[in-house]
Amino acid sequence: MKQKLFALGLAAVLLLAGCGGGSAGGAVADQRIPSSSAPSGNWSPDSENYWDMGIAEGDYAPAPEAPSEPGASENQGGSIYQNPRAKLIRRAELSIQTEQFDQSVEALKQLTADCGGYYENASLYGGSRRDVNAARRGEYTVRVPAEKYDQFLSGTGDLGYVTNKNENSEDVGERYYDTEARLKTQRTKQERLLALLERAETMEDIIALESALSEVEYQIEQYSSELNRYDALVGFATFNISLSEVGRVTEEVGETASLGQRMAAGFQSSLRSLGQGFQDFLIWVSYNIFLLVILAAVAVVAVIVGRRELKKMRKQNGSDKKTEE
Repeated sequence: MKQKLFALGLAAVLLLAGCGGGSAGGAVADQRIPSSSAPSGNWSPDSENYWDMGIAEGDYAPAPEAPSEPGASENQGGSIYQNPRAKLIRRAELSIQTEQFDQSVEALKQLTADCGGYYENASLYGGSRRDVNAARRGEYTVRVPAEKYDQFLSGTGDLGYVTNKNENSEDVGERYYDTEARLKTQRTKQERLLALLERAETMEDIIALESALSEVEYQIEQYSSELNRYDALVGFATFNISLSEVGRVTEEVGETASLGQRMAAGFQSSLRSLGQGFQDFLIWVSYNIFLLVILAAVAVVAVIVGRRELKKMRKQNGSDKKTEE
């Protein structure tokens, strides 16, 4: 009879373990063994042997519910940033132009250190031996503590001219608390299975319990990893920064500017384009100087030969006219 009662308790825990993985955030139904599966005889849940096993009625209590959002109704209509239960993943993407690339790179390192952040990724393009004079571009992924988000974002304005900025936030609070509730349920199952394993007497019971424990431990590991990932994303904001080296920072005049401002900007742009075009021409000449010298020499020789031939033709025409006379 004692082994039958133990098997009944084991079946109840296994049933709880099987049902708990698929439910989270809500109450789990009472996991008592149906009357049809109870052993025959005068056995009842209140019998003396039931309590001798140490399996109290509370062992089959419903799994804990997901924590509710305190003050959720109070925060409705307010800012999500003021909700202490919110789990925000904050990200920002910035494109920055700079005329002093090296100084901007150092300023970014200092800003990251001042905010207690770190580089998750850093890539530099251009500036190698093969293209030492080419414009450089840096791609950086920076992680900073969430509470330093505004400080870091405002500090990026000192790196150069921000041409593009995109911010977004994602609230993963519902998924976070759902996963947290699942984890608590699995840990409760683990404790119950361990208690039953200590009382197991037959090899079949031990094998069944260890198998159930293995599955529960796997679920605990999965949920713990997911919570750690959420904590990392929520605790540190992510900034993707593109830093470009330019000869001159682009400063376009908006459509809201006055006619005089727009005309002045257009005139200045024309002068810059003319100066840049002249510089480009000089650079082209420097790359093709030898070809230009050869072409110039050929042109000089052709002019000299052409003049000589023209003089000969004039003299010949003059002598022909005298002969006719």
